[in-house]
Amino acid sequence: MVDLRGASYFDDSERGELSPLASLGTDLPAKAGRVRACEEPPQPERPRFQLDRDRILYSSSFRKLQYKTQVFVTHEGDLYRTRMTHTIEVMQISRSLARMLGLNETLAEAIALVHDIGHPPFGHGGETALDALMKDGGGFDHNLHGLRVVDWLERCYPSFRGLNLCWETREGLARHRTLFDEPPVLEEFSAYPQPSAECQVVNVADTIAWCTHDLDDALRIGLVSADWLGERASEMPLIAQVARVMVDSIEDPGWDLGASRTDVGRMRAISGMINALITDVARETVARMSRAGAGTPEALRGLPDPLVSFSPGIDSQVHAFALAMLEEVYLNPIVSRMIFKGEKILGGLYETFTSKPDMLPAPLVEDLESEPAERVVCDYLAGMTDRYAMDLYGMLYQPNVRTTDWF
Repeated sequence: MVDLRGASYFDDSERGELSPLASLGTDLPAKAGRVRACEEPPQPERPRFQLDRDRILYSSSFRKLQYKTQVFVTHEGDLYRTRMTHTIEVMQISRSLARMLGLNETLAEAIALVHDIGHPPFGHGGETALDALMKDGGGFDHNLHGLRVVDWLERCYPSFRGLNLCWETREGLARHRTLFDEPPVLEEFSAYPQPSAECQVVNVADTIAWCTHDLDDALRIGLVSADWLGERASEMPLIAQVARVMVDSIEDPGWDLGASRTDVGRMRAISGMINALITDVARETVARMSRAGAGTPEALRGLPDPLVSFSPGIDSQVHAFALAMLEEVYLNPIVSRMIFKGEKILGGLYETFTSKPDMLPAPLVEDLESEPAERVVCDYLAGMTDRYAMDLYGMLYQPNVRTTDWF
């Protein structure tokens, strides 16, 4: 007879198999708050980080990521990354790193799945637009809005609003950092200089994911080329290696590549770049763990610097690559036009709904009783997909679009 393996089995298994620095479902950091904001009946068959991961995965806000822009607006092409595909790639890289380092894979997965849940439509241009529109009302930051989504805006359960996630998962969202974003640490999560090792894993995995997939999309659309990469060999030898792989991998193929030669070369190069970056992080992190001498998750949190990191040489290359991509891709006129369009759409919708908040959906009209209209409208806009925002803008401002089609 096979016994049902419940949460206690997985908790005991984790304790025996994981690194001493891994977060465990049975242990809450000493200076943390409650496990969950609202107490719930125990679920013996499901560890709490697994429950968090599943709640995020089945939330409406997560599903909307499928139609939210990463860099290239979603309707411009079916093969460009969206927030959803980016998130899945971050999750896969996070899980790989967590496994290599002996950390809690399930917590890393949960944090990775939720890390971009607060992003508005139209990519970083959408965030910039909402932050400007909300300058007198607290501004807009996607990490902080992500917390608002999982703590309040999701409406899935009769006993509480939000997803009622664990403290560690929420910490991973609140303390997400990238090369471009470093929001202030909320008081609730400021007791420790560093977040969990799993949060640090996701922070680095996010950088690996966007570095590689933004390059992949830029190569696909023709904004950069193998020659462009090769010209940067001196400052970015790892990145320049991508150009060599694109050529070398198709010199002696095992099948007739035909018209697929360019695509195959690009995909092999990006795959090699991902592997090289993951390997670098794993080796550097193991070395830092040995030097730091931190033997518990509590000690890791008290360190002055993160343990999970690129090596210094690769870190400088990643920064140089980010600046090069900013100039060549993110500020490219094609991308700038996409951003401008998104900003105009969000600006028009914001003006409409703040002047006539009674036009908001019924659940949000109810929120007007306890929240400023500007914040409720911001919640509405941030929760839209690119497609929904464009369609709604057309319905409101184009005379030939029938309003009744929306009811």
